[in-house]
Amino acid sequence: MSIEIGGSSIAYGDETAYGDENLENNIRTMFKTAEQDISIRSLGLISVPVHLRKLDEQAFTPLLISIGPIHHSNAKLQTMKNCKLRFCECFIQRANINLQNLVHSIRVREKEICSYYAETILASISSDDFVTMILVDGMFILEYFLRESNPDLWGNNPMIAEWMPPVLKLDLVLLENQLPFFVLEMLFEQANFPGQLRLKPHSLKELAFEFFQCYNFQKMIPHILGQIEHFTDLLRFFYVGEKFLFRRPGGAKLSYSATQLHEAGVKFKGVEFDEKKGFYRGDRRFLDICFDFKNGVLEIPCIKLNDEKIRLIRNIIALEQSHYVGDTYVTDFFVILDFLINTSKDVDVLCDKGILVNYLGDSNTAASTVNNLNTNILWDYMNSDYLKICEDLNAFYKKPWHRWRATLWRQYFSTPWRAASTCAAIIFLLLTAIQTICSLKSTKW
Repeated sequence: MSIEIGGSSIAYGDETAYGDENLENNIRTMFKTAEQDISIRSLGLISVPVHLRKLDEQAFTPLLISIGPIHHSNAKLQTMKNCKLRFCECFIQRANINLQNLVHSIRVREKEICSYYAETILASISSDDFVTMILVDGMFILEYFLRESNPDLWGNNPMIAEWMPPVLKLDLVLLENQLPFFVLEMLFEQANFPGQLRLKPHSLKELAFEFFQCYNFQKMIPHILGQIEHFTDLLRFFYVGEKFLFRRPGGAKLSYSATQLHEAGVKFKGVEFDEKKGFYRGDRRFLDICFDFKNGVLEIPCIKLNDEKIRLIRNIIALEQSHYVGDTYVTDFFVILDFLINTSKDVDVLCDKGILVNYLGDSNTAASTVNNLNTNILWDYMNSDYLKICEDLNAFYKKPWHRWRATLWRQYFSTPWRAASTCAAIIFLLLTAIQTICSLKSTKW
């Protein structure tokens, strides 16, 4: 179809077809770009889901130092800037590295590094500033690791106050405060340390294990660690280890609280932790919850609830929600705890049985904190072991005999005095019955 305007003929059909073809090509290019972008970002986006961050923003925000681009512009964290730069200078001298080579190695993989962060975060950072930030933060971490591993390297001007190390270590495992682990490995592998630094094993994984040993409460060892994305990933490994469990659809849930189960005859038992061995009693691990249906005994590893532990758990759960959708083992553990805790009375039961140690304040605070950990999580599947425990506990509660027996025990045998009184009453009744029988026999004769 064509139309004449001012003596000129315009073929609308041809022009539209040509325009549609260009539009189609543009859309296909967009699809291809998005597909490539998603494939790269699926490696591990360093970000806390918004719906989880809103629950407790402080849990994900560093207190002392920023690493990476997410909190780079936070004015409250700029006090460590000079310390970072000084550590970087020391690392370059100590490792005998050419700075130009380091810049080139980061520049070559800049696009891959960028893929770990949201585009909205990077929009305000130039390419040069991004490369500089990654280099400075990476070299700071490596120099700090080396100094902690070799105290003689601190010298007379440590630049780190005595109160800082615990805060720095916590900041360095927060999910929004991470560099991709391969970046640190890339920088570390270019180092050419002098002989005195080779006296100890110094792979980056070994250094990281040594530095974060305060979080490695189960004494995991480096050689069983597979590929990790960053230090939050390492923190999760300290809790999970090589755990692998099949998962089933999470339709079943634990329908009864700790108080209800306790009243139904379930015997709660906290599994104590042996700090020397790095195991819970009976060579158990942190995630090992067991229920003996026959005897009604539920064993749960003891967990200390304090502000630091809650921050760590929130970051691990955020990581699992975004990167371990099929392996949310730590999330599952706290889902079970959430099922058990509805009120302060439930916290009291678990504390009394050695399952919880509450440093958060009163029992109401502990209950609301545990319940809040699982708010807004995406939870469709639970590991098969935990799901079986939920099903068994529900079945145990529904058997009337268990509740009757528990009620009988609570009312008549729960304390030594009650037990003594009950036994005395039974003996009295037996003697009375015997006396009555004897009297009847005497009368008959």
